[in-house]
Amino acid sequence: MKMAQPRTASLFNQLSTGKTAGFTETDALRDACRSLPALRRKQVLVKQDENFHGLYIVRCGMLKQSHRDKSGDEQITHFFLPDDVIGLDAIEDKRYLGKVTALETVGLIQIPFARLEEFPGAQENHLQLLCYLSRAMQRERTRMRHMMSQASDVRLARFFLTMSNSFKAQGFSPYQFRLPMTRCDIANYLCMAFETTSRLISRFQQSGVLTAHGHDYCIKDYDALINIAEPEK
Repeated sequence: MKMAQPRTASLFNQLSTGKTAGFTETDALRDACRSLPALRRKQVLVKQDENFHGLYIVRCGMLKQSHRDKSGDEQITHFFLPDDVIGLDAIEDKRYLGKVTALETVGLIQIPFARLEEFPGAQENHLQLLCYLSRAMQRERTRMRHMMSQASDVRLARFFLTMSNSFKAQGFSPYQFRLPMTRCDIANYLCMAFETTSRLISRFQQSGVLTAHGHDYCIKDYDALINIAEPEK
């Protein structure tokens, strides 16, 4: 059974739960939040290197964040699902590190960063928020480092398991879900060629691990997917 959080819970604790409900549990947080008009598919929320102006919490839908390097190559670095916080990686440098684009119609609420300074205990909250940011960035760096060293089928299996766990956390089926991103997006995110991703999805289907119809996926053998994601050494 989930325990109710005290009304004086810190912003860090509310962020680390990954649940947007925490942002409405105090008057200060409720006043700071601002609902935004729906963002349509392919619309851009923030641009790369745009000045940091606040955090966004995903209420529904999915977005992607991509970073374009000096050579012009674009790499997808994040997929944001409901209850995810956008902009944590922008706090330190005061600029958004990548372009964030809606993959489908998205509902968002915004917390202007200036409003965070008005919270009781704002200094403590800022320190805790930066700690969360540091941890998140460390996890992301570790993910990318490990991603490059893992076999392609391992990367893809872990991707589907991550999506499965995310949908489960939202109260939806962990076995049958729709992913709005294209297979090109998935391949880019996993640092693989599009042809490799398509070939592996076909292989997963042929072996009975999952079925794929357009953007709809159904995990048929969860244990087999785990075995692929966590090969024996």
